[in-house]
Amino acid sequence: MVDFSDVLSSTANLQVQAHWEPIADATYNLHQLTQEQFDRLKARWPETVNMEWEQALELFNPKPAYPLRNYSQTDFQVFLPPSTANVGDVWELDSEKILPFFRQFHPGATTEITVSSHRTPKSDGAKACLRAISPNYAEIVLRIHAQFMLDAASVRLLPGQFAGRLVLNRTEGVVVEFSLALPSRNSNVDVNAFRAADVAFIPRMELSTLSRGLSTHEITWETAITEEETRKKLAIAFYRFAEIEWTPIEDTVELAKRTNRPIHALVLFGTLDDESC
Repeated sequence: MVDFSDVLSSTANLQVQAHWEPIADATYNLHQLTQEQFDRLKARWPETVNMEWEQALELFNPKPAYPLRNYSQTDFQVFLPPSTANVGDVWELDSEKILPFFRQFHPGATTEITVSSHRTPKSDGAKACLRAISPNYAEIVLRIHAQFMLDAASVRLLPGQFAGRLVLNRTEGVVVEFSLALPSRNSNVDVNAFRAADVAFIPRMELSTLSRGLSTHEITWETAITEEETRKKLAIAFYRFAEIEWTPIEDTVELAKRTNRPIHALVLFGTLDDESC
């Protein structure tokens, strides 16, 4: 068991860089509206939309508010357990205290997720898991849900999730490595605007520390679980159905034949285990 209370004791600052690439692909290309399409969408909105077409296109493809930002070592204490933890333990993070990191992307970042068009907030939260420890180091894996209100009433960006890791030098009381990124897959974010919705792909949206000269692959861990096991623990902490062991369709068909039982099939658009469609 490792005690993480006040482990980050160094007074040194740490620079974090932000990368936010434009939307590369989308189902309905809401990010590439023509003037005519934009005018039609504006007309559907019940309130007056004080925005021009060019402004809307900029909102759909924002850049980081702070491409490079300094943080103190104690700022990262928010990702650590409040006291002690064993490898494999999962704990809840304080979503409000995490917001300064997400606001390096955009000041409209929030951890209160708006459900559908009813604007009913629900917190999908933030969790962490201790993946590995050694006498000098510890690695923590993160999963955080957040959304970005890009405009007061019109444009909302909902990433599927942010996955991250934090490596600490426990002896020196410093962060060795930190990253928090939108998983790169063909649909990883929802775009909502003017009562329209789109499923889109952002190639890179990431916070990461500048290199400190240490390769974390060189660390010999004393106790550890795999990255896959860690992500599974975090997924189950968010969604109980993640405990289900899925069977490949080929095996399911063979099982149905042997047992003479029907197959109940559900066809899904998107993923079950995050906030993107």
